[in-house]
Amino acid sequence: MDQIEFNELHKSCLTALDAYVAEAEKTSGMLAKCTPEPLPLVERVEITVQETAENSAHLLYLAGKRLLHDAARLGYALSG
Repeated sequence: MDQIEFNELHKSCLTALDAYVAEAEKTSGMLAKCTPEPLPLVERVEITVQETAENSAHLLYLAGKRLLHDAARLGYALSG
């Protein structure tokens, strides 16, 4: 991996982090609407779908961060 590839990896990791945070905030907003009674089925399904999107975004961020961690540990010339 050269400097340009490393810079792209870092940029994509930051983009993935932003996407993950956005999904987590969306999930949190949906969960804030909870009531003492169970939510209607449609809303519960929407939360489940949203949590899947959040988890996927989190996994993408973790994958990018893992590559950056390897670059920090090994130097990016050896981590690509």
